[in-house]
Amino acid sequence: MVVHEDKGNVVVINTCGFIDNAKEESINTILEYADLKSQGRIDQLFVTGCLSERYMDDLKTEIPDVDQYFGTRDLPLLLKALGADYKKELVGERLLTTPKHYAYLKISEGCDRPCSFCAIPLMRGGHKSTPIEDLVKQAHYLASEGVKELILIAQDLTYYGLDLYGQRRLAELLRALAEVPRIEWIRLHYAFPTGFPMDVLEAMKSEPKICNYLDIPLQHIADPILKSMKRGTTMKKTNELLAALRQNAPNMAIRTSLIIGYP
Repeated sequence: MVVHEDKGNVVVINTCGFIDNAKEESINTILEYADLKSQGRIDQLFVTGCLSERYMDDLKTEIPDVDQYFGTRDLPLLLKALGADYKKELVGERLLTTPKHYAYLKISEGCDRPCSFCAIPLMRGGHKSTPIEDLVKQAHYLASEGVKELILIAQDLTYYGLDLYGQRRLAELLRALAEVPRIEWIRLHYAFPTGFPMDVLEAMKSEPKICNYLDIPLQHIADPILKSMKRGTTMKKTNELLAALRQNAPNMAIRTSLIIGYP
């Protein structure tokens, strides 16, 4: 929750709709400030974030005291409601919450995968890549702030570029980021295994700044479970991918996540 400094008693609540405890905390916070608004102790109340994206209609019905609800991609609308100048107040003003030497660089938003256990597409929408030139500009800014390592994140790194360019262009993005002065390491997180672009391995071998590291969530290995999960792969394909990774980058550190309590 934040209070807009220049607009009096205006409260903006950023919510989570993914984890039960966070959802409960978000709803309780909205109720708390809706009550304050009904008492006249705050002037305006806005709600944004994942919970608002996923359950907007229900929230509008159940908690009508909120002035306006916004989805995960409605930042311009929220800023308009606040009377904020987007370019003047926000561009180039990112505040790092990580130690100064590294920063996360989000290369896309949303996901087009149909995984049966995941609610992210419902809350974040379909995959939307950020143009390469915009990401390079962000990287230059982060480098100027002392950042040495970029950790690339997204709901699905390996899908990058398909929506913008009609083809996967993660390798091209990596090479462009590797040219940014003062950036020394580039690390890949959240690389979906299905349809992994193998030219990324060539970029790793040719660009010393790209870490020999891959975070690739396998989630499971048994074919019946993978099918139920709608992961779009099999045990055979997974083993073939891992073998190709080891063949092309023998010293690669591979990080993964596995679901052992899939309902």
